[in-house]
Amino acid sequence: MKRRLFSLAIAIATSTASTVVHSEDWPMWRGPRGDGISLESKAPMKWSATENVRWKTKIAGVGRSSPIVVGDSVFVTAFDTTSQSRQLFRVDRESGKVVWTTTIHTGPSENQHKFNTSASATPASDGKLVFTVFVDDKQLVVAATDWKGEVVWKKFLGTYFSRHGFAASPVLCDEGLIINGHQDGDAFVSLLNPSTGEEVWRYKPETNLRSFSTPLVGMVDGQRQIVLAGANQTLGLDPKTGGRIWFVAGPSEKVVCSPSIGLGHVFSFGGSPEVRACAIKQVGLKNESEQNIAWKMERGMPYVPTPVLYGERFHIVDDLGIYTCLDPITGKVLKALRKSGNTYSSPIGVAERVYLFDDSGTCTIIANNNKYEVLAKNSLDEVVQTTPAFSGGSMYIRSDDHLWRIEE
Repeated sequence: MKRRLFSLAIAIATSTASTVVHSEDWPMWRGPRGDGISLESKAPMKWSATENVRWKTKIAGVGRSSPIVVGDSVFVTAFDTTSQSRQLFRVDRESGKVVWTTTIHTGPSENQHKFNTSASATPASDGKLVFTVFVDDKQLVVAATDWKGEVVWKKFLGTYFSRHGFAASPVLCDEGLIINGHQDGDAFVSLLNPSTGEEVWRYKPETNLRSFSTPLVGMVDGQRQIVLAGANQTLGLDPKTGGRIWFVAGPSEKVVCSPSIGLGHVFSFGGSPEVRACAIKQVGLKNESEQNIAWKMERGMPYVPTPVLYGERFHIVDDLGIYTCLDPITGKVLKALRKSGNTYSSPIGVAERVYLFDDSGTCTIIANNNKYEVLAKNSLDEVVQTTPAFSGGSMYIRSDDHLWRIEE
């Protein structure tokens, strides 16, 4: 009965949103709600490197950040290896032309994994300012840039060290701008005032350990919370004060995936040295208790790509391209198979379809069911290790060399 009520609530919410939301911005990592779901009813089904390409724009520099779409603009970051500068690009949404490029920060490259870059955090925007996060060999830098390309404020949140670099994206919520500074040095999570950059609060985890998970804001057990995974914990913070509300151990030491919230649970995926996943029951969730763990999983779970909870199904792709469809309530594997090759991109759900990019630039589109029903396969013939953005019926993709707008 309880599960049917959840299903009914999801169906009503989705149906209502579909009739009202014709186009929505994609203003931060994994979309406006941070859950990897677009409420739009239209999205491209067929394309190639030449077919249904509205525009294709060269982006100078290197980066693993994903694009965001806000109003008339698309924003993406990059790192210029020659000048050692971290840059923000504004691209006109209609024409694909670069409107401006602004240097946010210049400094020596940080220590980083061979597959990471100095521009891996996706920007976020409130429609007035664009917020970016970078690190160099010493410090973590947060900046706000206006629509003209002027840096309105820039703050240094302290030293930063990680052997694998930095990747967590900034998150906007009603209370402010969330920055995840988990690191091997003085780890922290901060909330900043978006208008001034002033720090409102700072949470200090018990363990100084690098993790790269982008936080998620949502309702947990009837209370709005920031959910974050990393440093051997999954936890909930009060967005107003930064106070810790609850925590459970795990799923692993280092985490890249963002958590998910839904169906009465919090879902956490990580990472290294063990690749694990767990479902945490929200009811009565106050502090560490094994009684809150609904299920655990190890086989086929991802380190980098964040799974998408789409209705009553979890669509999961691990780093090697193994696809798994899970029942979120029980943890039962509904389908498992090798989808493709290595994968860094996170799956996105739109129009009852799931878009799965692998590193080769091939996108497999499947129906939102547990059958792995392939609807289409398309390729851009370029490396894609970022996550697409959807807005206004178009898909925006950052490949190694270009920014693309795909539209049928």
